[in-house]
Amino acid sequence: MTPAREGTAAALGQRPPRLVLRVLLFSALTLGLGAATLLVFIRHFERGRAEHTAMLEASVVAETVVDRLRPSDLHSSLPTRRHDMLERLFAARVVDSETVGAAIVAPLGRVVFATAGGPAAARIASPELNRAFAGRVTSEMVSRHASAGPTRVLRAFAPFRLADGTSGVLVVDKDYAPIAAAARRAAITVAAVLELVLLSLWLCLFPIMRSVTRRMKRQLDTIAHQALHDDLTGLANRTNFGARLDDALERPDAGPELAVFFVDLERFKEVNDALGHDCGNELLTVVAARLAEAVGPNELVARLGGDEFGVISTEAVDGESALRLAHRLQAAMMQPCEIGGVSLEVQGSVGIALAPEHGTTRDDLLRRADMAMYAAKRLGAAQLFTPSLDEHSPLRLAMTGELRRALERCELVVQYQPQLNLLTGTTHGAEALVRWRHPTRGFLGPDAFLNAAEQSGLMRNLTRHVLDESLRQLRAWRDAGLEIDLAVNVAGRDLADARFPDEVADALSEHGVDPSWLELEITESVLLSDRVRTSRMLERIVEQGVRIAVDDFGVGYSSLGQLKNLPAHTLKIDRSFVSSMDVDRSDEAIVSATIELSHRLGLDVIAEGVESAEHLRRLRLAGCDIGQGHFLGRPLPGAEIVSKARALEAAWQPEVAADVVPLRRTG
Repeated sequence: MTPAREGTAAALGQRPPRLVLRVLLFSALTLGLGAATLLVFIRHFERGRAEHTAMLEASVVAETVVDRLRPSDLHSSLPTRRHDMLERLFAARVVDSETVGAAIVAPLGRVVFATAGGPAAARIASPELNRAFAGRVTSEMVSRHASAGPTRVLRAFAPFRLADGTSGVLVVDKDYAPIAAAARRAAITVAAVLELVLLSLWLCLFPIMRSVTRRMKRQLDTIAHQALHDDLTGLANRTNFGARLDDALERPDAGPELAVFFVDLERFKEVNDALGHDCGNELLTVVAARLAEAVGPNELVARLGGDEFGVISTEAVDGESALRLAHRLQAAMMQPCEIGGVSLEVQGSVGIALAPEHGTTRDDLLRRADMAMYAAKRLGAAQLFTPSLDEHSPLRLAMTGELRRALERCELVVQYQPQLNLLTGTTHGAEALVRWRHPTRGFLGPDAFLNAAEQSGLMRNLTRHVLDESLRQLRAWRDAGLEIDLAVNVAGRDLADARFPDEVADALSEHGVDPSWLELEITESVLLSDRVRTSRMLERIVEQGVRIAVDDFGVGYSSLGQLKNLPAHTLKIDRSFVSSMDVDRSDEAIVSATIELSHRLGLDVIAEGVESAEHLRRLRLAGCDIGQGHFLGRPLPGAEIVSKARALEAAWQPEVAADVVPLRRTG
């Protein structure tokens, strides 16, 4: 896992504890606020209950003393005897330990009687008094000044009515300190019980939140792993791969020296179609494990999607070491494995891009490694990125435009390399090879522009041009008395076009060329891309009388067994085997075995890469039919082929014992 992703995972892992702390903190604050609110409510309730009790007592007192009052008591000043009687009455029925005083108030707030601790003023002015005269029992808090200091008093107002209809109000003052103390004691008791319950509830949250924390952490770890890894193989996924690449490119301690590999499995679709997707998934799992075992500790393997894998290496930072790692990856994949009861050998195409040589950003490296991978598919070997592969580079875009104009201006010329019959010494034919006479870059071989033609959609135009020029030249040779055949290369795009067989027929008719004189060469990669469609197209061409040759045999993944069902007439052994057969016994054995098996299948054999008399001798001893290479003749303009063919035939001498007399190099 990349440092960035590890930091992310660590952050995810720390979230549950922080969340728990927040929950516990907020729950504690909430419970505390609730408890405080409830405490205030209880105190307010107790005070209200005390006030209600005081008012009720005042009302009861009013009823007990009202029968002892006279109407005159409210209209005039009380005589001393009458005042003393009321004093005794109030002392017996009203004044107690909590009641500090009482008074009788006539209308307009006039105090007609007050006990020793009652209101000292002659009149009482209060909104609550007015409400009492309106018939309501009310109360209010008042402050009274005493020798010990100001005290708070709960004053209750209880209305009464005498027999003659005269109204009055009984005022009872109660000391508020005992009332407040009782309310406080009740509130504290309730609050203590409540806090104990809430604290117990809060403490019960700890084991619950601890369990939740563990579960959340496991879930977050699972989510983090799934976000960065492939579900099927367990390898890093594309997101993780990109993050790791970004980290490596942004290292502060060193420059971005690394290699990016794209690995694509060959013929994986065939495995899915033949064995099913479950077996395909099993194969991907096996390949993923082998790739992971093949890399070192400083290298990351990721599944990018489908049958495509990626590798980042900070060890293989140059072309040579990167290719060694690519070969190691391919060797690991090629080990036989049994999937669905079938033994399989997995082939993989590997494309490589180096930093900083091929780019210093993620997008550049991934795009160029992908281009190199597709080049590896075409060439059958691991490939390093080269600027010529970049179809979006200024050079490639410029070449595409120039190539289009070159076709219009006839700057593309066709040269021909002779092919010698090794049994008779006669010129068998020639292969048409296209060249570009570039106005500024000189004479360019096909490697310089064929990829641009393929990727820009100009390959069909190029094939038509080469076929037309070659058939015109073949007609000229035949008219000059040179009876040779002609081989023309065709691409996969040509065979994918249903019109191609008709185009071949029209070109043969236009130039008056017998179809048997023409041989179309196709590569192994074309055969393997879509075997059914390719076979159908080749059969249409063969029905016209045109011959088919399989070019570059041995560098791909086909076999003679796969060729037996194709309408092929000739097999061309790749130059990589022929050119080293005099120094490598393995290559010589491969060439000899291929020739023998091809003859058993009824195929003629052409050996490319004949560079010396020793090559020629060994090929003749192996029974090869036709040879082609620089020793026999380099590619030449069409007008020079006639003289070259006659010179080759004149230089030919029969084989003496096991030796071959070297041909004189002419031209």
